[in-house]
This record gives sequence, C-alpha cells and structure tokens, in this order.
Amino acid sequence: MQRDGVSLVKRRSSALVIFIVLVFGVFSIRLFQLQIVEGEKYSELASKSENIEVPIRASRGEIVDRYLTPMAVNRTSFSIIFDSAFFPRGSSEEQQQSQNDIILSLINLLSDAGCEWNDTLPISAINPYQFAEDKENSVKSLKSMLNLADYATAEQCMNALVERYRLSGYPAKQQRLIAGVRHEMEIRQFSIKNPFTFSSDVTEEVYNKILENIGAYPGVNVQTTPVREYVSKNVGCHLIGTVGPIYDAEEFEALKDKGYQLSDIVGKSGVEAALESELRGINGINTVTKDASGNVVEKNETKSPVPGNTVVLTLDYALQRTAQIELDKAIQALRKQKSSKLVGQDVRSGAVVLLDVKTGGVLVSASWPDFDLSTYNADYGKLVKDKDKPLFNRALYGTFPCGSTMKPGVALAGLNEGIINKNSAIVHCDRSYRYFPDLTLGCLGYHGNVRVVDALSKSCNVFFYDLGRRLGIDKMNEYSRAYGLGQKTGIEIGESEGILAGRAYRKSIGGIWYPADTCQAAIGQSDNMFTPIQLATYAMTLANNGVRYKTHIVKSIRSYDGAEKAVEPEVVSRLNLSQEALQVVREGMVQAAKTGTARQFASAKYTVAAKTGTAQVIETRSDHGAFIAYAPVENPEVAIAVVLENGTSRPATDLAKKILDAYFASKGKGISPTPEGVLLP
Repeated sequence: MQRDGVSLVKRRSSALVIFIVLVFGVFSIRLFQLQIVEGEKYSELASKSENIEVPIRASRGEIVDRYLTPMAVNRTSFSIIFDSAFFPRGSSEEQQQSQNDIILSLINLLSDAGCEWNDTLPISAINPYQFAEDKENSVKSLKSMLNLADYATAEQCMNALVERYRLSGYPAKQQRLIAGVRHEMEIRQFSIKNPFTFSSDVTEEVYNKILENIGAYPGVNVQTTPVREYVSKNVGCHLIGTVGPIYDAEEFEALKDKGYQLSDIVGKSGVEAALESELRGINGINTVTKDASGNVVEKNETKSPVPGNTVVLTLDYALQRTAQIELDKAIQALRKQKSSKLVGQDVRSGAVVLLDVKTGGVLVSASWPDFDLSTYNADYGKLVKDKDKPLFNRALYGTFPCGSTMKPGVALAGLNEGIINKNSAIVHCDRSYRYFPDLTLGCLGYHGNVRVVDALSKSCNVFFYDLGRRLGIDKMNEYSRAYGLGQKTGIEIGESEGILAGRAYRKSIGGIWYPADTCQAAIGQSDNMFTPIQLATYAMTLANNGVRYKTHIVKSIRSYDGAEKAVEPEVVSRLNLSQEALQVVREGMVQAAKTGTARQFASAKYTVAAKTGTAQVIETRSDHGAFIAYAPVENPEVAIAVVLENGTSRPATDLAKKILDAYFASKGKGISPTPEGVLLP
C-alpha cells in the first residue's frame, strides 16, 4: 500500500512537471513569435499613431456680371484659429482658467485694434442682461444646452454660463466677453476635427503681434484665409445675397452629409445660397498625427483644396447700377412733393426688371430700398428695424396689382379667340359700364365707340370690362398663365408665385366670385397680384409672339481650370397665336407709346410697344404705378417692367424711359445684350 502511494505521488508529480513544461513551452513559443517573428509588427502597433483628418477650407468661387465685372470676390485676410491639438483643454480649475485667460487676452488685443471676433451669444453685452431681439431660436437652443426652463431669464442664463465656464473670478464685463467665445466654441463643437475660428478678419498689426508672442497663446494659430468681399456694394445686393456661418444644429443637420463642418461658411441668400454647390469648392485635408500617448507629432497637408467655381450672371452691372440710381431718384423726388392731393408723395417702394427677350436672362433686377453688402453684418441691426424694409426684394417677392398693364394680354386673348377683331367696337364708352343692373363700373375717359387699338392706346376700361365678360375668367386665366402671370418664372434664387384672380383663389380665402369680378380682373384689378419679374416675363412673351422663356440670372459656370458651362435658354410656354392678333396688339401698344398714355416715348430714338397701369388701392393712399414695354418693336431685344408702390403711373413710365435710354445708349457704344467673351474696360 505504501509503495502504491509513493508511485501515485511520483506519477502526479511527473504529470505536473510535464504540464508546467508544456505551459511554459507554449508561452515561450508565443513569446518567441511576438518578439522575434512578429516583433517588428507589434513594435509598430505599440507606437502606432492616430491620424485625424482636418479640413482645409477651399476658396469660395467669385460672382461676376455678364461682362466678367467682379461683384463678389475673395481677398486675403488674416484669421485667428484655435487648434484643439495644442489649445489648453480639461476640466480642472487651472486648465479652465488657462483657456479663459488666453481668450480674454485675445479679446483685449482685438478690441484695441478695432477688430471683431466670433460671438453669437444671444445675450446683451452689459448688465442688466437681456435676450437679443429676433434670436428666438438661438435663445431656445441656449436654454436647452444649459438645461434651463423655457421661462429662464437672460440673467439666469448668464449665471449658468459663469458657472459652466468657471468665470466667477472675473469682473462682470469680462465674464460676458469670455462666455460669448466659450459658448461659440461649444456650439461649433471645437475639437481636433473642428478648429475654431476666433476671428476671420484681423489687421496685419494684430497678426504680427500674435506671431511675436506666440508662446503666450498655446494652440492659437494665425493664418491667411480668403474672406468674402462685395465690391459691388449695393449694386445687385438682393440678387448676390450673403454668406455666413452655420447657425444652429438644425442647419448643420441638413448640411453635414454634404461634408460641411460647423465652422464652415455657407450661402444664406441670393446667388450665394442658390449656387452654393458651385461656389463652395472642395475642401483640402490636413492630416494630424498623434502618438499612442495622444501627443501631436506631425501635421501634413495630404489633400490640397480646390477653389469654387466662378458664377457668371446674366446681369449687366452698369445697367443695374443705373437702374438703382434712377429708381432711388424717382422715389426721393416723389417723397419730396408738396401737394394736398395724393400724387405719389406716399410712395413706399419700387422695382425694375429688364429681361433679354431672346434668352430670358435678367439684365436688371432693382428693388428699392437697397443696402450695402460690404457693410451688411455691421448694419444688420439697423436694416431689420428700417420701416422701409430694405432687405426685402420687391422685384422677386413683392406682389402688386398690375392695373391696365393687364389689357394687352386680354386683348390678345379676345382677338385670338375670335371674340373681337381689329375693327370691333363692342361697346360705347361714356365713362360708365352698366351691363350689371345694380352695379356701374367706371372709366377715366369718354372714348365713345372705341376699337381695340385705341382702347389699348387710351386705356379704356369700359372696352375691357366688356371684353373680359365675353372671354370669361377661365379663358382669361388660361392665357394669363401662358404669359407667366401668377406663375413662378423659374429664376434660380427664389420668388413669390403671385395671385391670379379667379374662382379658385376666391374660394381659398372663403369668398364668392361674382360676374363683375371678371370685368375687374380684365383691367388688372380684383385679386390679381403679380411680381415685377412676372410682369417683365409677360412683356417678354408678348415680344416673342407668345413664346415664354424661363427667366434666369446665371449665364454660365466657370471652373477653376477655365472650363465653362453655359446656361441654355429654356422655353416653358408657347401660345398658338394668330399673326393678325399679334399685330393688332402690337399696334395698340406702339400707339400708346407715341400718342397715348405712355407718350413720353414719342421722342425716343427707338421704337417701343408699351402699356401703362394704374392700380387703385384705398382712397387714403396714392395709386400704384405700373408699366410694361418691349423694344425695339421691329426686332425686340429687351422687355421691361416697372412698379412703384403707391407711386402713380406717370413716374413709373418716366423711370422706364430713363432705363431703356441707358440700355440703347450702351448698345450704341458697342455693348449688345448677349455678347460672348466681352470684358468691360
């Protein structure tokens, strides 16, 4: 029994020794594999760095007029950028104070130099604190970020920010300044992937001072960057539009899948917004290399940025400038009138649109009042409070009754449908239309048994009341839609649809359409409300014998390597009109310009087909003035529309003549409406 026990112990000991040898053998083999066979591989892994891609902003494409006159360009500026790889980070008291001290030092430096920095915190700069006006969404986002109730005050928000950013040791004024920047860094998601632009436009003096004291500003870089510059100032301001930072999470959510960063600048309005994809360019990449301990060891540009494309507009800079100057003069002159009668001294706004009838390209689109794009950011607070609403584009978004400018289209429909002919005297005008037993509609003159040519020239309401009644509202609107009235014209930067009077619209507002409303609609009254660009499109369609082009403001796109893609004219409507009907309406409009309501053009050196319009509104305000025309009649080149809100008809006609005079004068100097490859001197 003893021998058997000893033998068992020996066997177990031997098995244990063998097991231990096997285990150490396996570990030795694995160790040999790791250190010798795969040693180099695992050595690299042990010291392997992390690569982080940081975008390099591409230069934004330029915006130029049809002759390549610069309107929105880039200039080289100096920016202050916070680089998260080296900027003090962390939640300790010391780290927080280091951040705040750097920010405060930079604020003082920029403030002394008269430079601005990024701070969109919607709280006033001084105590007692108040929320900024027109910043409801920003205020809501701030309260949400701070976990405060909807009813929290600006003071409560500021107290929360002081606690959040460890600012209790600073004076109140400095607390607000630092909090503004810290808040901006937070909403811009400041990180290695998202460098923070503290200021995008500082002086060379500030640039040099930071470089000289760079040791005092860890993680602060100064670099040259392109900054948008609007050399056209107020010329075409509503069309060119604006750029700005991504405002909030909602906007970023819509853009992030397109490769945008929170620090990016994007188009906010006008061409800048509509052509964002062309203007933006392609960002480059800086690759930041960090070692295993998280230290940045290298930074290289691994992909160069590609500049954005140049957008060439159909706009004629010189004509646009002339139109804005003349529009301003006309409105200022009207406002200075001293009269006990309503003769336009209460004019509220105005707009002018000039189209190239051969393409639908916009040569001029002027809206009064305008503003200076180069000082837009500085002036924004004043602009939004201005009672004349200068930021509103009347030419594309303002809707106005068109008055008698409606009559050529109604006459053309009546002639083309065979309801009247050139010699029809369908009704006798004694200043009253009495078709309806209990309603009398008025006219401004005694025209007798007037025919269509004279009815257009003299603008006889009675003739068109009766013609409208015979046509009916449905047939009238069928033609009006083809002319582009009450329809979006297609311009790239957005517009209002307007209102086409009729049963459908009246029903939509809970009203009833009466037979007499059709008569009123025929003279441009009733519910008809059109934009100035629609009226110009209508005039263009008349000039083109019923062919309507899609209006556009982009002539071509030029890539950074010189390739160019032109925007081709697009026909959106084609009316089947008789030549006789077209000739009769043209004759009436020509006569209006020679001896009728638009006889200011009698002395013009070019032939014009025109129609004036007076739209009555309320007795306590002047009438709206409207005007449409195309010229020259023999081979039309341009169509124009002018609207003066409460500015009366004659000043609108005078204004149109000045602009057409300028167009034909420039043409006499060798500038045609649609030249190719022409540069202004």
